Amino acid sequence: MSLGRLWLQSRFLCLCLLGLFLYTGCEHRPLEEMLWDENIFIRIYYNENIRNVSFGFYDESKKKPEYSSPQMMRVAFFDDVSDKLVSERYLYDCGRDERGYYIQGKMNVPNGKYNMLAYNFDTHEIETRNNNSYYAMSAYTNTLSESEANRFFSSRGDDATNICRQPDHLFVSRIEGIEIDNHNHFETPDTIKNNEGTYPTAESIVKTYYLQFNIKGVEHVRSAVALISGMAGSKIMHSNEMVKDDVASIYFNLNNGKDKARTSDDIAVAYASFNTFGKLPHTEGYLDVTFEFKTIYNTVQTETFHITDIFETKMAKENQWIIIDKVIDVVPPEGADTSGGMAPGVTEWEQIEGSITI
Repeated sequence: MSLGRLWLQSRFLCLCLLGLFLYTGCEHRPLEEMLWDENIFIRIYYNENIRNVSFGFYDESKKKPEYSSPQMMRVAFFDDVSDKLVSERYLYDCGRDERGYYIQGKMNVPNGKYNMLAYNFDTHEIETRNNNSYYAMSAYTNTLSESEANRFFSSRGDDATNICRQPDHLFVSRIEGIEIDNHNHFETPDTIKNNEGTYPTAESIVKTYYLQFNIKGVEHVRSAVALISGMAGSKIMHSNEMVKDDVASIYFNLNNGKDKARTSDDIAVAYASFNTFGKLPHTEGYLDVTFEFKTIYNTVQTETFHITDIFETKMAKENQWIIIDKVIDVVPPEGADTSGGMAPGVTEWEQIEGSITI
């Protein structure tokens, strides 16, 4: 092979490789993004001191709410003037040190002034809307369909509307007026700090309440649920304010405390922990809790209590404990066999579960 031909083949091969590189390697990325790729570092700590979840239990012997530390977080930066979403990233790098549990990572944010909103993204029940606006983004839970609501609360009939699932604990961190100005993009990424000059902290915008009452005839109950009205159905995330015109009822399962908390030989305790975005202040006139008991005789018994005054007590405000000083008597139907042969007692109630219709 002549040197001229070899030179032509080598030139052709180089041109092919160059074309392949240009085809696969080029992206239409903003110049700022190319220069300041991953120009900031952010670490956000979680405040996991949650009343009635990690501390402040009414009774340590009771069944506690399930909780696990979040594993993913969405961090979003919005232009402080236009409120336009400029940059976002999902962080997975988790760790723990002397300050507590955190999630951290690097991301790219162009020069400018921003408002930052970060929240855990691995909740089961919570949805978010207006995700591209710092000021309008809100968290909510889905409303049960009428058929689902009637399945959980068979006694409500046509009134089974606007019943929501409980929200998960949603940890939110926000910083306003962050200025990004990278003069030397080859140096270590800038670390985002809050207005106090420390790493930001994410706090839960959801509260956990503990509720308890006495029950007689617990041996007749197969399952029990509760429905509390006057709750907020959603919350604005950046301000932690309840949406005032979104009134919802929340349902939750009740636990049988017969074996651990007897008040007498024939009276036991029923209890539960439930999550809520909060009690709306203008719903004080009709804050009710309804209990529905499905018995082992395939009958249903409901009891409703007005609890506005209880919610205003010091115990409820400071400890988030709702202790109803009443005894609910669950009675078997007339003529039922209560000898224990065909109708044995139930020590653990069934937990009612269901899927969300989207």
